[in-house]
Amino acid sequence: MRDRMFPRWGAALAALFPLSEILYTPITGQTMYAAALASLLCALVCAGAARLAPHWQRSRILQWVLALAALWPLVQSLARMGIFLRETVFRTRPLWTLLLLLAACTLLTAATGLNRCAMWALPVAWLAGAVIVLSGVLTISQLDLTYWQAPDASLPGQTLDILRALLPASLIVSLALPAGQAAAVSRGLAAGGALFALISLRTALLLGVHTAALLPYPNFSAAGLASVGDFARHGEVFFAVPLLLSELGRCAALACVLLLPVTRTYGVPRLHLRTLPEGKQKKPR
Repeated sequence: MRDRMFPRWGAALAALFPLSEILYTPITGQTMYAAALASLLCALVCAGAARLAPHWQRSRILQWVLALAALWPLVQSLARMGIFLRETVFRTRPLWTLLLLLAACTLLTAATGLNRCAMWALPVAWLAGAVIVLSGVLTISQLDLTYWQAPDASLPGQTLDILRALLPASLIVSLALPAGQAAAVSRGLAAGGALFALISLRTALLLGVHTAALLPYPNFSAAGLASVGDFARHGEVFFAVPLLLSELGRCAALACVLLLPVTRTYGVPRLHLRTLPEGKQKKPR
């Protein structure tokens, strides 16, 4: 069971990667198209990588290469989560305390293993998807269709920017997955990319690209317009929590890859029990 991952878990884990980009992506009139296209390209590349994963994992040297490659996107994710929390919610807290807390949560989750991280990714992905859809439904009356823009010459450049942010971590985890996850990876990335494109469209039609360009986190700010009475006046908080959980799941998966050459058990530390000398072993009751 330790080295077995069900396809729905693998798909949910893959879906976390596009969802993790939603909070930080700038919004233009081309973001919806770029998010969908970049996610599709990433899904194709990572599905091929997942097919090669069993061959890649046979080499100890390649495992170490993969582990070292996971270090940079892991640090990058932790840093941007810490900065986001510092600038939006915990304005009086030192940044280093937020980074330390996020790193501790990541390592504790990674210590449970990649399979369990993928298992917990399933409810997180469903929660994030439900919040994104609900956010779109609650603001549908405020959408301004005059903000819609057709694809133009800036689309390839923004697609490349999103692909550059999305592909490295997705590819690293795809190469570390157990066998038989290629189709699940492509489905998960495509589903997460569809939600990414949907929320980008919602933000563009709510704020307009000129207003969105002035905001550091436009998708987060636009979610504040989706209030439900007095209970949920701060819709951006309800919007951000599942997306931050998605990125924590991504960080935990990358940390599992980092541990893989050492543990060889998809992130679960092996406990080597010392054998007692003969004559001192406990007798079974």
